[in-house]
Formats: sequence, C-alpha cells, structure tokens
Amino acid sequence: MPLSLFALLVAMLFASADAATRRIIPEKNRSNCFLASLGVKPHPYHARLINTHDSPLYTNIDRDLRQILLNTRGTTLNWALQNIESLHALNVREGKMQTVIPSRVPFPCPLNNTRSAITPTSIERLRPGDIDVIAAIGDSLSAGNGIISKNAFDMLNEFRGLAFSGGGLEDWRTFLTLPNILKVFNPQLYGYATGNSLVVDHRTSHLSIAEPMIMSRDLFYQARVLIDLLQRDPHVDMQRHWKLVTVFVGNNDLCSDICFWRDPLLAVDQHERDLLKAFRLLRDNVPRLLINLIVVPNIQQSMRHISGVPTQCFIVHRIACNCLMSDRITAAQRKQRQETIQRWQQVDLAVARLSEFQRKDFAIIAHPIVSNMTTPLMPDGSTDWRLFSHDCFHFSQRTHAMVSNQLWNSMLLPDELKPRPNVFPKPFQQFRCPTEEQPFLVVRPS
Repeated sequence: MPLSLFALLVAMLFASADAATRRIIPEKNRSNCFLASLGVKPHPYHARLINTHDSPLYTNIDRDLRQILLNTRGTTLNWALQNIESLHALNVREGKMQTVIPSRVPFPCPLNNTRSAITPTSIERLRPGDIDVIAAIGDSLSAGNGIISKNAFDMLNEFRGLAFSGGGLEDWRTFLTLPNILKVFNPQLYGYATGNSLVVDHRTSHLSIAEPMIMSRDLFYQARVLIDLLQRDPHVDMQRHWKLVTVFVGNNDLCSDICFWRDPLLAVDQHERDLLKAFRLLRDNVPRLLINLIVVPNIQQSMRHISGVPTQCFIVHRIACNCLMSDRITAAQRKQRQETIQRWQQVDLAVARLSEFQRKDFAIIAHPIVSNMTTPLMPDGSTDWRLFSHDCFHFSQRTHAMVSNQLWNSMLLPDELKPRPNVFPKPFQQFRCPTEEQPFLVVRPS
C-alpha cells in the first residue's frame, strides 16, 4: 500500500474514532482544557443547567484523543510548511490558486468615508473601516484545511492564514479573504490568523478559533472560548471596539451525524437550540458585535453530478461524508436527507432574523452564499476539480477567494439581493463597494 494512502486511511480512522467517541464517552469540560492549552484561565458563566435531553454544553472529545489528533495534525502541517513553495507551485499549475493581482492595479473600491470620523454607537451606522476586531468560528472549512495540497492526506493541514473568514496572510492581491478586504479599510484590523497554524498556536491563530471536526453542538463551547480570548487580549477594547465574527458550522453534522439520529429532523431542532444558546451568550457578553452566519451548502445537491472521482477522493467521500455520499443510501433516505438539509438552511436564515438579536450594538446577518452552490463542469463536461483540494471535498484557495468575494458582497446587500450563485464568479468579477448613498454595512433583515 502506498505511504500516502496508508496515511490517509490512518487519518480517516482517527476521524471515525472521534465521531464514535463523541457519542459514547462521558461529558468532559473541553472548554477548560482548551483554554488551559492557551495559558488562559476561564471565568465561569451562569448558563442554565442542562437536562438529560440536551446535548453537552461543550465538545466532549476525550482529552487524550484530542491531544493525539493535535500532535498528528501538527506533524503533518510542519511537513507541508517545509515544502510550501513546491506545494504552492503545484496548486498554481493546477489552477487551484487565485490569479495574483499586479501592484499597478488599485483596490476596486474608493476608501473615502469608509471609516467613521467618530466611532458609531449604533450597528446600523457601521462602515467597513469601523470594524476593529475580526474572528472566525467553525469547522475545517473555516480552519483552512487542505487549501494548499498535493494529495488527500493534506486535508489534515490547517492553512488558516488563507481561510476566507479568518485568514489574513499577505494581502488581497495574493489571497482574497474577508480580513484582507477589511484591512484595506482599516489597516489596524486585529484578530485574523497571521500564518498557517493549529488553533492552539494562539500567537498565530489569534481569534481564528475554527477547528476541524467541529459540529453544531460545539458552538456554545467555541463562543465561550472566544469570549475568554477577547476579554484577555490586550489588543481588544471590549467596550469601544466593533467586532465581527463569522460563524460557519453544520457541514460535519450533515456529512457524518444526521444518519445516526432516529429522526434527522430532530438534529435540526437541536441545531436551532445550539445557535440560540451560542448567540445569546455572545450577545450578552460581547458589546458591539456583528455576526456573519454562513448558511450551510446543500452538499448532497452540490456533489450530485461529479464524475471521474479519483480513488483517494472516493475514500474520503465515503468515510468523511458517509451520511450523504454512501452507496448504501436508498432513494427514500436520500429524499429525507435532502429535506433535512433544506430545513437546516431555513433554520440558519430564521434564527438570524429573530427580534431578540436585533439590538443597537448587536446583529446577526445570515449569508446564503454557498447554499445553492454546485460543482461546475469543464467545457468537455468533466468535473472542474480546480475548486477543491486534492480530497475533492475541502475548498481550494481559489474557492476560498471566491467565497470571500461573495461574502463581502453579501454584507453590502439586503436579504433579497444577497448572492446565491450556483456557480461562483471568478474573484473580483463582481466586487461591490460602499457608496455615498449607502456607506454602511447592511445589518438588519429586510
């Protein structure tokens, strides 16, 4: 067996073991374990006590197993970073990287009046340059797994400095990310990942706390960790600074968890409770906060027409997304899971519109930018694999740039005009700008 395939199978076994562990081990306070690894002493929160019908308040990955996973990912990331130039060159040749913008080309938007002369007190008067602190919560898509890759084994590697929601490596010309866009309007922006690292390397990851294998039930845990980090970071003024957090979870639930529920719609109900608990915690503990909530993609729909799948991708799909991409799924199950995904998307949109989250210094914006995405085809009808890492599942850097572009556009548009593309436009093909008539971010449902 080739070494890369053997390593891939080992990685998949770790992922499977983790999924099983989540369901059978006793609850552990993972929040405190993670904070301790960052050298942070947590403050207690007076959240309501859970009952026997609730999911755990925090992720219940066994501490020893999690350390093994961290050590494994750290080792493979170091290998990748030692060969980053050849990896980058390979991905450029394969069209998986955005086209670099020459220095002679100016930023697409004018910068006048994009930061308020006086810090606004209302979130409805928030301009792009008014955002001082940026953070990211989510799973491997937000952690940057596999953004640069050579084979499916590289899906273990977290290139979070390039991730669409929390990456700030270099600038928009080379890596288009939401932080790299906002840095143009506010060069003092803080919180984005400044390099490619594991989440526990806080000196590099900063407030990009997305982590592989995160599920909806981990939201409360991630919210609590973020609050602790914000309160202790000397670069953050909790009362004065405006903060932006992008949340993207649910992919792992849909891929590897919903088929273990007696009724998958019960998982959707639990997801709604997870969102409410996490967002209420953030609302009540983080002043001046804007949340981007990315609506999950319809994975079953988006991967339906793929063809010519390499063997390593076939293995990844069948193990990492067995609830949606297994050959054993019946037509009735496929229909049921399609309805579950659509209901999950509706919950994301509905929670963001709740009146309890429309406050003077707090708002949630739901962005359906990936909800309708499909896998595009090449002119000859074959699958366009440029959009994916070499596991044919995680996004390539090219796609992270496209998603960043669409998220930025969505932040400037009302609900009825937010982009929902089937096929993403190229980076900068459609790039919106604040105007004199509408210089503010759109933060209220329409």
